[in-house]
Parts: sequence; C-alpha cells; structure tokens
Amino acid sequence: MTKHLFTVILLIVSFSISAYAQKTPREPRHPRPHAQPEAPVDLLEKDDGYGAKLNIGICFAPSFSWMYPGTAGYERNGTTLHFHTGVNLNINLTERKNFYFTTGILYERLGGKLTYVDNVEIPGLIITPGTTTNRTYTAQYMTIPVGVTLKTNPIHNFSFGGNIGLYNSFLIGATNRDGYFFMSGQTGQEPELWERQKSKYDECSLLKEAIYGGIGVEYSLTRSTRASVYLNYAHTLTNFFKGRGQAVNSMTGEPLKAKMGCVEIVLGFNFF
Repeated sequence: MTKHLFTVILLIVSFSISAYAQKTPREPRHPRPHAQPEAPVDLLEKDDGYGAKLNIGICFAPSFSWMYPGTAGYERNGTTLHFHTGVNLNINLTERKNFYFTTGILYERLGGKLTYVDNVEIPGLIITPGTTTNRTYTAQYMTIPVGVTLKTNPIHNFSFGGNIGLYNSFLIGATNRDGYFFMSGQTGQEPELWERQKSKYDECSLLKEAIYGGIGVEYSLTRSTRASVYLNYAHTLTNFFKGRGQAVNSMTGEPLKAKMGCVEIVLGFNFF
C-alpha cells in the first residue's frame, strides 16, 4: 500500500513540474551580433584635410629678377639669379585646410641689370663724358609677407593652391658692379669693356613694396607635413632708387627710376 501511494505521489509531482515548465515563458535567445567588417583603409590617403589653426613652414626660393627702368636713356640689360629663404606662419581661417592668412619673415636678394650713358671717372684712364655703362645691381632685404592662400581638399595626397599678397621689405644693403665701354684711341678698333669690382651702393630706397601672386601644388607626406612647390610672380610698387633727386644721372641730371619684376620657384615644407 505504501509502495503504491509513493508511486502516485511521484507521478503527481512529476506532472506538476512538467506543467509549470510549459507555462513559464522562456526569454528569447538573441543571436550574437556579428562583428562588422572594418572599412578598407586607403593607404594612399595620408591627409584627412583637417588641420590645426596655426602651422609653421620653411621655404627656399630661387628667383629670376629684372628691372623696368623709368628714366629716359636707361634700358634693361638682362636678368639676375637670386633667392629668398625664411619661415612662414600660416593661420587657418576655416575648419579644413582650405583658406589661410600667411605671414612670416624672409631674407631676400634681388637685383637687375641696366645699360645707360653717364659721366664716369676711372683713375688712370681717360674717359670721355657720355660713357656707355652696364651696371648690375644687387639688393638685400628683410621681407615680411602678408597674404592669403587658398587650397583644394587633398585628392590622393595632392592639393592645388593659389596665393596673393604683399611683400613688405626693408633694405639691409646693396652693391653694384659696373662695366664700361670706352675707345682705346686707336683707329679702327672696337670699344673695349672695362669692368670695375663690386662696390657698396648707397642710392637704393630703404623701403620696398611688392605685390605677388602664384599657383602651386602640395603633397602630403604625413597627416601633419606637406611639401609644396609654388610658382610666383612679384612686381614692385615702389621705386628701386632713392627719390627726391637723391639718385640722378650725373650727365643729364635726370632722377633714377626703376621697378623690378621677379619670378620665384618657392620650395617649402609646412608642419600642421
């Protein structure tokens, strides 16, 4: 009897557990999220186009300069090879690397060649008045550029840009080197060229203002470093010589006037 009663109780408990298990709702099993594949990275894109508000650059620019004479009887006589070098300071005016205010400090050498007729005195030689003179001028300046630079967004690490601004220059020093054509005094001989050694020149204006503009290309070496090449043209707005009759032709008394043109190949590195 006891055995049958135990069997009945065991059946009732088993049935109750089974019924409770069927009524109890199970929490749904959510599938594990699959790991999203990472977007492929273009290893060529080293520059995301965004930059700091302030960056510094260094530059070196071979340049070809010449003079536009404004005095009667003076003619341009070729170009001279010079350079400028220095540090640029660029202020980013936008969120991306597109629009900059540019300044800095440069050491600049410029010059030109002129041919003219003047009275020349050379110790030990008899020079008649009206000697044809070839003079090469070289001037050194401390220059503060002020301008703006516009750049495209980088495409495969290349950006294209343009710039425009002013060169504000202060004279450090100047020299000249002369060559004179004179007659030897013998009949039938061509004029001979006599060259004088380079000497200090004191008739340059102390200030020079020039407008510049150009186009170029930049390449992103890293996200924070770009190399650049720009081709600029600069044209002075002021007289190369001292004004108010301080620099004149000794034969005619005409004041000397000339402006300069310059083509620059600006090589640089910018650090963002």
